[in-house]
Amino acid sequence: MAEMKRSAARGCIKGSKGPWLVHKTTKEGHVVTKLRFPSETERQKNKQRERSRRAVAQKIFTGLRTHGNYKLPKHADNNDILKALCEEAGWHVEEDGTIFKKVNLH
Repeated sequence: MAEMKRSAARGCIKGSKGPWLVHKTTKEGHVVTKLRFPSETERQKNKQRERSRRAVAQKIFTGLRTHGNYKLPKHADNNDILKALCEEAGWHVEEDGTIFKKVNLH
C-alpha cells in the first residue's frame, strides 16, 4: 500500500474551495464575521500573488546570506531579517521583541 503524501497549506494559499471568513470591526468596536465567496479568478490571483511574494522574500534572504554575511537560519522569516538588520544598526533586540540602543563603553 502506497501512502499518499499531502502537503500542508502555508500562508494564504488555501487548498479548500470553501468560503473565506472575514472579520470586521464596527464603529462600536464589535467584531462581525461574514462569509465571502471569492471567484475562481480571484483565488488564482491570490495564489500567484502569494507565490510571487515568497519568491521575492527568498531572493532577499539568499542575497543577505551570501553577500551581507548575515547569520540567518535556513528558513528565515521577516522577523529574523529585521533582527539582523537592527543588530547591524546598533540596536539590541531581545526575544520578546523589546529593542534598545546598544551602549558603547570605552
